[in-house]
Amino acid sequence: MRALSTPSLAAGLSSTLSRLRRSLNRRVRAAIGVPPLPEAQLEVLRLVQRRPATSIHDAARELGVASNTVSTLVHRLTEAGLIEREADPADGRVARLSLTPAAARRLETWRNRRHEILTGLLRSFGEDDLESLATALPVLERLVTLLESEPDGGDGRVLPAWEAPDGA
Repeated sequence: MRALSTPSLAAGLSSTLSRLRRSLNRRVRAAIGVPPLPEAQLEVLRLVQRRPATSIHDAARELGVASNTVSTLVHRLTEAGLIEREADPADGRVARLSLTPAAARRLETWRNRRHEILTGLLRSFGEDDLESLATALPVLERLVTLLESEPDGGDGRVLPAWEAPDGA
């Protein structure tokens, strides 16, 4: 088997992962039957799930956007009953964010449905394909770790996940 050039591999990986994510999200939305949230709001929910009690300032820094952008997103998520804001006991000017039970259920339902869909699809794969996927997972994890450790991807630009071009 002939190895792809690095630029060709990068283009193929980017395209395939984007298509995989979009197709899987489309299936999950159809299965769950709830209106989708904008990607920016989902990013905030996922961040708050990973880091409960984060502040708007810290969330903005982590997502690579302005604090007022996160504040607007949090306002919408609060109105939708998905985020709760609580004053920091040490500094009442700082709001600490947490998921509401409805948001936690929604994220869990989404994750579980994604796993169910992928599990069902993977059952149709042969052992060789499953082994290839299992072998690729640690490499993909290293790639994610590199991307997360260098928020600018090494090119000096910082883009939140919902603003990053993915060919869509």
